[in-house]
Amino acid sequence: MAPEIRFQSLKGIDTFKKMLSSQKFNSNFFTIYFDKRNEKNKNNDIAISFVSAKKLGTAVRRNRIKRRLKMAALKAMRELNDFNKSYQYAVFAKSKVYDANFENLVEEFKNKLGLINNVKKN
Repeated sequence: MAPEIRFQSLKGIDTFKKMLSSQKFNSNFFTIYFDKRNEKNKNNDIAISFVSAKKLGTAVRRNRIKRRLKMAALKAMRELNDFNKSYQYAVFAKSKVYDANFENLVEEFKNKLGLINNVKKN
């Protein structure tokens, strides 16, 4: 059985401002910003926030986009063996997430998280 993965939202405007000046990877579906986590990871949760701007549509549409991204990220992290929880992530959605195939979202997350792991090792 896969280990339990829990998400912890990023808190505070300062955290988001710092994230926006950190490294990022773009995709057709999202942009993922990542940076070293400040505090110790006490409860082994993953510090990640999912953001969908108002320009993506109504609240119902934006919430569906965030739910799809969360589930795709969760599935991708479960499938990756060497996922590092000492980083924090901010995922900004793009409009293509709404109509995209879920498996494509999962593959894109696995691809980008793999790239982040390679950047961290260098």
